[in-house]
Amino acid sequence: MMKQQPRIYMLHRVIEHYDEDDYYFQRKTAISWNKFIELLDLIEMNSWKTKPISNITMGFTDQDVFITFDDGYEDNCNALDELIRRGMTATVFPVKDFSLTGFSPIDDMAQHVMASNDITPSLLQSLLGGRIKKLLRGMSALRYRYYRKHWFSITIDADNSDLFMSEQQLKRYCAQGIELGIHGRSHRAFINLTSSELYSELIGSLNWLKSLGSMSAVSICFPHGKHNEQVIKLSQSVGQILLGVDCDTLDSAVLRRVHVTEDYNV
Repeated sequence: MMKQQPRIYMLHRVIEHYDEDDYYFQRKTAISWNKFIELLDLIEMNSWKTKPISNITMGFTDQDVFITFDDGYEDNCNALDELIRRGMTATVFPVKDFSLTGFSPIDDMAQHVMASNDITPSLLQSLLGGRIKKLLRGMSALRYRYYRKHWFSITIDADNSDLFMSEQQLKRYCAQGIELGIHGRSHRAFINLTSSELYSELIGSLNWLKSLGSMSAVSICFPHGKHNEQVIKLSQSVGQILLGVDCDTLDSAVLRRVHVTEDYNV
């Protein structure tokens, strides 16, 4: 029996233990290992079949489930190993610049926040879901460092050297059947880019994924879920499958995903 909408789970970080004070849990971009195992146990209990996102082009049924990981965090490695051990699969959407440099503006700010003892509640809320978060979505690393110094007098990057998977790790998982998809070269929100900038982001990411061994149908996961008609049209010229986040999309071509958080009822 065909479903109108495929069952797609969206995950970011998988951290060993839940910590309510951790920035990533507050921002709902992390789940604990126990929550992750609950999800896999649910899939096994229902006899669902995990498939890579590219399989959507061939159709899907009520028994199919698609697991996606955004950004390519290094702590996904244990999660991917567990999936492989269970005979399951997933699709990872890594960011080229994050993997090559180990640097992400939003994650750099997160590390500085967690290392500080004098963050005001209003500043924290602005970082979690307010004006500063919205600004960070569209900033290049260079521009972010400028404003970080201007706003907070911070001139040194936080130590995020092991935060993202390396090219070698991505190649290894790709060779083991884990699919890779486009998530942009820099992770800037696509709606903030010109057409030429967006095309460069898409093609730059596509060519990089091919160099890592990716041979599957091209899927594109919009950074921050942001998209408009122009983004959709240009993305469709590069990829076959478009993914949003856990909210209504502007076009039926953009598939909605279930955002798995620590309080998600599996």
